[in-house]
Amino acid sequence: MRQNRDIVIPSQKLFNVKRYNFQQPRCNFSLKNEEDADQIVEDICKGDTDLEKKLRILMLEVEVMRQDGRYAPDRIRNDQWVHLLELQSKSQRTNYLRYLFKTEKAKENFKAKKEAKRIENPVIKPEDVKENEDDLLYGIQHQSLFLRIRDQSINQFDNYRALQAMIYGQGLVIDCSYDDDMVYKETLNAAKQLTFVFGDNRIHKQPFNIHFCNLNMEGAFMQQLRKNIPSLDEPWFPINLHTKSYLDVFPREKLVYLTPHCREELTHFDHDAVYIVGCMVDKMNNEPLSLARAKRDGLKMAKLPLDRYLEWAPGSKKNLNINHMVPILLDLKLTSDWEFALRHIPRRKLMETKIKAMEKRWQNNPEKKDNLINAFKGKSNNFTKKKFNTLLFREKRMNNKEYNFKSKRSLYDDENI
Repeated sequence: MRQNRDIVIPSQKLFNVKRYNFQQPRCNFSLKNEEDADQIVEDICKGDTDLEKKLRILMLEVEVMRQDGRYAPDRIRNDQWVHLLELQSKSQRTNYLRYLFKTEKAKENFKAKKEAKRIENPVIKPEDVKENEDDLLYGIQHQSLFLRIRDQSINQFDNYRALQAMIYGQGLVIDCSYDDDMVYKETLNAAKQLTFVFGDNRIHKQPFNIHFCNLNMEGAFMQQLRKNIPSLDEPWFPINLHTKSYLDVFPREKLVYLTPHCREELTHFDHDAVYIVGCMVDKMNNEPLSLARAKRDGLKMAKLPLDRYLEWAPGSKKNLNINHMVPILLDLKLTSDWEFALRHIPRRKLMETKIKAMEKRWQNNPEKKDNLINAFKGKSNNFTKKKFNTLLFREKRMNNKEYNFKSKRSLYDDENI
């Protein structure tokens, strides 16, 4: 083992993938290609001499990193050059270039594996066999008794459901006024979560009429959201975009701001209220900004009763993502069942997951059980052996079929409700 620990196994051998040489240039941009460099400078700087000087220095820095064999991608888009210009320190630029490099290589490896799989497993069309010449052939390429439902038809059906919600559905506000309170990574993450929110909402049986309020149409959040949803600005797209505040769209007495920092709990779902969910990813900033915003506007506030129905693991944060909050509200509006609605919360935050992990650790060595209990005593106050056994019994009960809501199923079927 010690003799072979320094041996590096190539990824092609590890995954049984052959090496394919794609005849393409090293990079889209290079200082050797002055025409591409001038085009990038012209598109970004637009005649600004100071910005042009800074951009050319940055291009030279990236090219030196490529020549030295450091992490630098071969292709850099114009928006990525703009973001590199906004970064202040060299370490920030290095980390961002490393991220772009890894993303680029992951896409190349995926294409290489896909091409290798296509070459090794060619699709052979089966021959059509007829017993008699007058026999009919049934199948996808021949006559069929069933109507083929294409992806475009399913997409149109989902959009029709969202359009119905815009006319008859209950309103739900996504407050997008936190652009200045998030860093660049958090902005990208928030845009990704809202993309999932739109998809989960339109496939639900009773979707919300979602309103994006306080939008900055030229901000980084909206630019990333347009990349995720290219048809966002189309007039037929089933979503409401507002640059104005939610106070200008809905009456104040109907608005309820959902924030985890308030004291009032949401005991029952009000079908006449308009709930507000803040579009913020707070990995760096832990200030109660949503609470301050709700107090400033004089709105009602509420939080989900998570402690009543769930046993949280020590050290787990009770702040939920946007793409967890909206599915919880959708299921709560449809079923009024908190246990069913809270199935969207990640299992890693709950005590049952920790218990399963501990069971695996002491499965072969029962003597570790007391040591693990003592370890949890140090992390969680008032954690006794009796409480631990109670949680263990609750975990076994949750494994039954009537309590098992871990799998996220489609809400098209009535039997899932």
